[in-house]
Amino acid sequence: MKISIVTVTYNCKDLAEETIENVLSQTYSDIEYVVIDGGSKDGTVNVIKEHSHRISFWISEPDKGIFDAMNKSLGYVTGKYVLFMNAGDKFVNNHVVADIFEGKDYDEDLVYGDVYIQNELGYLLRKADPIYLKQPKKRDFIFKSQGICHQSLFTKTSVLKQVKFDLNYPIGADYDTTAKVFLKGNHSLRYVGCPIAVFDDRTGGASHGKIIQMYKERMDMFGCRGLDVYVKMYFVYLKQSAKTVIGKIFSSYVMNKRKKKYTKKLS
Repeated sequence: MKISIVTVTYNCKDLAEETIENVLSQTYSDIEYVVIDGGSKDGTVNVIKEHSHRISFWISEPDKGIFDAMNKSLGYVTGKYVLFMNAGDKFVNNHVVADIFEGKDYDEDLVYGDVYIQNELGYLLRKADPIYLKQPKKRDFIFKSQGICHQSLFTKTSVLKQVKFDLNYPIGADYDTTAKVFLKGNHSLRYVGCPIAVFDDRTGGASHGKIIQMYKERMDMFGCRGLDVYVKMYFVYLKQSAKTVIGKIFSSYVMNKRKKKYTKKLS
C-alpha cells in the first residue's frame, strides 16, 4: 500500500532539512514523498535539491499560504493515504510508518495515533481523543479539540481530494477538512495505538494567540451561531487570557509544575 507524505516549506532552511531527512529515513518500502515550497529565498530550495534524488516530486513557486500549498500537493500524490509532515515536525522514529502499514490493508478514512508536543521543556505525550467518537453537536466542534493532531493523521487520499482545504479558513482549514472527510466518507477511523509524530510547538502553531479568530472560523464551518455561542466564546477567551497573565506572574512556579509532565527523551 503506497503512502504519500507531503512537506510544505517556505523560508525555513534548517527546519526543512530536519524534516526532509527524517521523512527520508523511514524504512517503509512504499513511500511517495512530495515537497511543496512557496518560493523560498533563504536556501530552503537548495536543501530540497540536495535530496531531490530521493523525493518523488517537488516544486517551488509562490502560493497563497500553507493550505493552498497543501491543496496543490493533492494534484501530485498517488498513495492510498496521505500525511502532512511540515517543516519542523517529524516522525517519532524511522520505522513508525512500517509498523503501521507493512502488510496491512486498511480501508478507514482516517488512520491516526498519538503525538508528542515539543517545546522548551521537552516532550509531552498527547493521546489522541477524536471528537468524532463522541456523537458531537455543532457547538462541540467549536469549543472542543478535534482530538487528532494532523501530523499523526493519515487521511484517505481519494476522499481528501474531493474535499480539499478551504482557503477561507486560514487558521483552521485542517480542522474543517478532517471533519468533512469523516462526514463525506465512510465515517470510519482506525487508532494505531502508538505515537506517530512530534509536533514542534516551540514557536507556536498557526492559531497561537488567535483564539477569537479560530472560534469565528469554526462558527462558520459548522453553521453554529447565536448569542449563547458568542457569550461562551468570549468567556473562554477571557479565561485563556487570565491563565496567560497568571502564568507570567508566577512563571517560575508554573514552569516547575509543568516540567513534571515532560520528558527530555521520546519513549
